[in-house]
Amino acid sequence: MEIMARKTALIAFALLLIAGFSFASVNPKVQLQNYSISSVPAQPGEVLKLTLHMKSVESDNCAERVAVTLAVSYPLSVRGPDTQYLDSLCFRDPETKGDFTFYLPVDNLATSGTYPISVSTAYEKRFTKLSESNTLNVQVGGSPEFISSVASSSPADIYPGDTAQLTVNFQNTGASTAQSARATAQAEGVEVKWAGSTQNIGQISAHGSANAVFSIEAPKNLKAGGYPLSITLNYVGEDRANGTATFGFTVPVKMKADFEAKTASPDLMPGQKKETQVTLTNTGTEEARKVEVRIKPLFPFSTDGTVRYIDSLKPGESQNLTYVITVDKDATSGAQLTGLLIDFETPQGKKFSDSANFAMPVRLPTLAEELVSYWYVFALLAAGAIVAFGKRMKKK
Repeated sequence: MEIMARKTALIAFALLLIAGFSFASVNPKVQLQNYSISSVPAQPGEVLKLTLHMKSVESDNCAERVAVTLAVSYPLSVRGPDTQYLDSLCFRDPETKGDFTFYLPVDNLATSGTYPISVSTAYEKRFTKLSESNTLNVQVGGSPEFISSVASSSPADIYPGDTAQLTVNFQNTGASTAQSARATAQAEGVEVKWAGSTQNIGQISAHGSANAVFSIEAPKNLKAGGYPLSITLNYVGEDRANGTATFGFTVPVKMKADFEAKTASPDLMPGQKKETQVTLTNTGTEEARKVEVRIKPLFPFSTDGTVRYIDSLKPGESQNLTYVITVDKDATSGAQLTGLLIDFETPQGKKFSDSANFAMPVRLPTLAEELVSYWYVFALLAAGAIVAFGKRMKKK
C-alpha cells in the first residue's frame, strides 16, 4: 500500500513537471514597444535624438546578446555607431534598461517629406539566433526661404535714356516648395514699366530657383547715381500659409553726355538754300569726345551731308555749327522739326550715337520779297522798254 502511494506521488510529480514545461516559453521575444523623437517635424540642419524603447515580453525567458541596428537614407544619417548592444534583457528589468538612443543629423539641404528608418533587433537564447524588424517614419518639415540676386542686365551699363531688362533670380533655400509665386517691383528715380511691374513665377521647388524679368527705364534727364529698386515676392507654402519676402537692390545709372540743339538763324523760306547756324550744347554729366555731327534729313530740309567735328564737348559747353540747308519748295509755314545725328565717345573710349531734335522756322515770303525775287524779270522788262524807247526816238 505504501509502495502504491509512492508511485502515485511520483506520477503526479512527473505530470506536474511536464505540465510546467508545456506552459513555459521556448524562446524569448523582444519587441519595440514605442519610440520618441526630439523634434517633429525635423528641420534641415537639425540633429534628432531618437530613443527606442525595447521590451522582453516573455516573463520566463531573457534575451541574450541583444543588438539594435538602424538603417537610414538621405537626408538622414547616424552619428556614431549604427548598432548598439546589450548583454541581456529580461521581462522584469527596469524600463530604462531597454532604451537605445541614436543621434540622427538631418542634411542642411533636406526637402520636406517623410523618410523611413529601419530598425533591426537581433538576440540569442542558448545559441538560438532570433530577430525582429520595424520601420519608423521621420517627418522633415520647414517652409520656403528665399535669397535673391540680379542675374543679368541688358544692357550691362545703364545710362540716362536707356531701357534695361533686369533678370532677377529667386533661390528657394528652404525645405519646402513655394506655390503661386509672384514678384512685384517698385523703384525710385528709375521707372519700372507698369505692364511688367508684376511677374507671375508659379512654383519654386525646395532648393530650386526661378527668374523674373523687369523692364527698367532711366529717364533721359536723370542724374548719374544709384537708385533703389525693391522687389516683393509673394507665395503660398505647402502648408497653405501665405509668405512674403522683400529684397532691395540698387540700379546704377552711369554718367553720359546728353545734347540739346537749337538755331538762332533767321526764318527760312520754301525753295531757299541758305547757310544756317546750329548751337549744340552738352546738357549731360560727362564729357563727349570725338564728336561727329550731321543734320538729320527730315522733310522739308536737306543738306549736302556735311559732317562737323568737335574734339571735346564738356558738360555745359556749347559749340556753334554751320550747315548749308535747302528748304523744299513745297514746305509750309511754321516751325518744322529737324535734328542732329551725333556720334561720340566717352573719355573711356566707349562709342555712342544720339540725336537732338530742334525746330527750324519756315515762313512764306512776303509780296515785296516775292517781287524782289523776280528782279531779273523787271530788269529785262525795263531794258526792253529802254531799247524800244530809244528806237522810237531815232525814228523821230
